[in-house]
Amino acid sequence: MTNEKLGVLLVDVPEPTYWKYTYITKRAADFVCWSSDSNVFVQKEAYHCTQEEAEKYPQFRWVALEELE
Repeated sequence: MTNEKLGVLLVDVPEPTYWKYTYITKRAADFVCWSSDSNVFVQKEAYHCTQEEAEKYPQFRWVALEELE
């Protein structure tokens, strides 16, 4: 395991939005979008990746795990 910081991929959803977070998660072989108001749930359920890996997906916003509020 590397010492690189892990984060999650968030989807920027236009206002008004019902949920605080819309994030990418992996289910079986597919990536899907889910939503939640809980940063703890997002930290647990969202797809974790490094910032370098996230650069492959410019349509999403990478946020470090410790920066989720």
